[in-house]
Amino acid sequence: MEILDAALQRLLKRADIPVFPLPNVVFFPQTTLGLHIFEPRYRQMTDEALASDRLIAVALLQPGWEGDYYGSPLVHPVACAGVIEEHLRLPDGRFNIRLRGLSRVRIQGFVRDTPYRVASFQTLEERNAEAGPGVDEARQRLLQTCAGLLQEISGGAGRPLALPPDMPFAMGVNVLCQSLAMESDRRQRLLETDDVVVRCEALVEILTERWRELSSHQSGPGTIH
Repeated sequence: MEILDAALQRLLKRADIPVFPLPNVVFFPQTTLGLHIFEPRYRQMTDEALASDRLIAVALLQPGWEGDYYGSPLVHPVACAGVIEEHLRLPDGRFNIRLRGLSRVRIQGFVRDTPYRVASFQTLEERNAEAGPGVDEARQRLLQTCAGLLQEISGGAGRPLALPPDMPFAMGVNVLCQSLAMESDRRQRLLETDDVVVRCEALVEILTERWRELSSHQSGPGTIH
């Protein structure tokens, strides 16, 4: 935790940060994300991050990015900054890295576009992350909804997602937001939600919706209840 706290302090002192834009990937604080870095511009970004403070932000590309992928396609302004916890430099210059999410950030503008983008940003508060109005009730609803459901709705046969009761509230919510299969725009809306209790309530709705769909499929037409 001391290493992560130090990384967060480095982030808070920064005025700008390298941005890794990705399609279909939304990164959350207090979660981990494995990435394979193969494009030359992002190899350089990773190399330079490793030589400095190891911080980069992951941002979701906006729809229509395909037409300008090798340029500067639009990204969603709310992203997540993380620290490179582990890295493996491959013989051909590619990297495998693991990021740990530190904080949601709002991209305010780009101060550099080439060879990779660097953005000015502000960190965003996570309200009711550990304590506050409705936290205990929201935590209990999430635990109850998850019980017996996660293995079937996570798409990981034989690999159920666990949510230990003693896991910090925001971490549990964010791990599920990042891990569960859902559309990228829906996941992005969860990231953009400042209040973790509200994010948790939206997550419970998604879980409940999936369970109803699953129950409907399993029941099939003509089933008597």
